[in-house]
Amino acid sequence: MAISFPSLPKLSGRTVAVLAAAGALAVGAVAAGAAKDQPAPSAGAPAVGPPPQVAADQAADTSRASAAAALTQCRSAMLVPVNRTWGIPMPSVYGAASTYCNLMYGDDPYRGSSASGDPDTAIRVLQRNLNFCYGTKLAVDGVYGGNTRAVVRMVQRRHKLVADGIYGPKTRSAMNWRLYSMATRSWSKGCSSPL
Repeated sequence: MAISFPSLPKLSGRTVAVLAAAGALAVGAVAAGAAKDQPAPSAGAPAVGPPPQVAADQAADTSRASAAAALTQCRSAMLVPVNRTWGIPMPSVYGAASTYCNLMYGDDPYRGSSASGDPDTAIRVLQRNLNFCYGTKLAVDGVYGGNTRAVVRMVQRRHKLVADGIYGPKTRSAMNWRLYSMATRSWSKGCSSPL
């Protein structure tokens, strides 16, 4: 005796995607309901969900990112004098003699409503310095992308800072810089942390 199954209609790719999404939502709802019905874990039972440290790290990252967004974006570069001969080219605030600014992942366009200055120049100055002083091979493209963020994290770990990947005043003061002499129009052969 042969069993015959009815033939199913052919479904378009969009229809399959919609059905898959609906199925995933249904499975998620069932799992959430099952988790709600389970008793609370006893003192010796392992906890369900992410470890508390992971949740704390995620909350800290969110807090640091919002604090960084409140700080002015570096939109220029300036030569900060170290002594009579040497200075450090570093990212700075546009139109001010201040380096109290930051750069973070995604910076290439302007952050916020103001479109003054040039964040591209600030990022390039940072990338060139990271390449020379830390031996990295970043593309000097003026985009604060994933590679630049990873190198900044590496520098922060090396200098025992919070490794959030955001270039800001603490990172600026801790990292090594290549010096430039306006008098001789020459670069230093090494790097130092004169700030």
